[in-house]
Amino acid sequence: MITLDPAICFQPTSSDAAIAEAETLQIRTDLMLALQQAIAQRGWTPEEAAKALKQTLPRMQNLINGEISRFSIEQLIQLLALTGRAVQVSVLS
Repeated sequence: MITLDPAICFQPTSSDAAIAEAETLQIRTDLMLALQQAIAQRGWTPEEAAKALKQTLPRMQNLINGEISRFSIEQLIQLLALTGRAVQVSVLS
């Protein structure tokens, strides 16, 4: 008889994938809100924000309008860095 260790043979389920997707969406949401806040605090127009963040105006309008699916976590972190904001990543067990 063979006994499998579930810790070694773990296969993610669709609910695990949904949880991971929800966590990723929450991270992107938090980053986008921080970036929108940084833009608002500076009083930048969309045109000024686009120039300062080296983005096209349509891209900046996507950001300001909260079109989160158009931005990756990495892109949002890079844009936050251009505003002078620091991003700290923590992994919780």
